[in-house]
Amino acid sequence: MSEIDVQIERIEAELFPLYEHMEELKCKFIKETVIFAREWYKKTIKEYISKYPEVTLNMKEAKMVLMKNQVNELVRETENIVRDKLEKPVLWWHQQPRLHDSIEQYLQVADKYPEILDRAVRYALGRLGLILEEYGYNVAASSNKGSFFEFWFDHPLGADSASVPYYPHLLKWSEEMQEIVHEYNAMYLKAIAVFEKVQSLKDEKKRQQAMNRWDSI
Repeated sequence: MSEIDVQIERIEAELFPLYEHMEELKCKFIKETVIFAREWYKKTIKEYISKYPEVTLNMKEAKMVLMKNQVNELVRETENIVRDKLEKPVLWWHQQPRLHDSIEQYLQVADKYPEILDRAVRYALGRLGLILEEYGYNVAASSNKGSFFEFWFDHPLGADSASVPYYPHLLKWSEEMQEIVHEYNAMYLKAIAVFEKVQSLKDEKKRQQAMNRWDSI
């Protein structure tokens, strides 16, 4: 084994404990987001019931029972919904390490959360908008443009892509979610610095191999 191979192996070994810690933080963040979203659904449906009392009061009891059942089902499904949105490897650098990612992509400044994760959280919360839309609470969550007051949808891949329910308003994460992402960011900064060293050594190894091949002919 060449000296450069020894260096690559030694530095790569530094990455594994960082990746393990980042995976633990990812799992903790998803768990805390499930807790947060479950309570958020219950709190937000009540906010809209009181925000638009005329809609609520004009609704027949049977229809209100249906709506309540749908909300309760949404609450029961919270974990599946959150996992569907937050377990995508592209959201978590340690699962798909990339060399030229911004060092600020997991940075949290006050109540401005990392967009890469904030959007995923908002997609999970946006599922409530489908119920609000169905029962006439002045929300459009399925891209059904009309005389609605609030647009609860997003086009993740651009204007021509299919719309996805999305919560658009001011949002404050739980303290636990914020602390976990703060720690993930610290691990990310360490890991990407080590990753860059490894890539630099691998590039140097290729250059040496290219020169050796040239000199051997």
